[in-house]
Amino acid sequence: MKKIFMVLCTSLFASYALAAPTCEKLQDDYNLIYAAKGFCFKDPDALAKYGNNNCHTNKPRFSEREQQRLDQIKEDQKTLNCK
Repeated sequence: MKKIFMVLCTSLFASYALAAPTCEKLQDDYNLIYAAKGFCFKDPDALAKYGNNNCHTNKPRFSEREQQRLDQIKEDQKTLNCK
């Protein structure tokens, strides 16, 4: 029984580790929301990934749900001590 418990705990930990966000993934999710709103990027990484071909604003407006997701990403970035 103890061995099964250890295997189960190890499996759950591995699953969480795979699903846990990274700083890079969080920033990519954040930038994706901005890109979808036509944001004009200045950051070289975001610019290289999304370009500015469809940009039209430096102050995008977000739905309540989008803003909540952006706020959650920022909280997660703080927790992970992202730059």
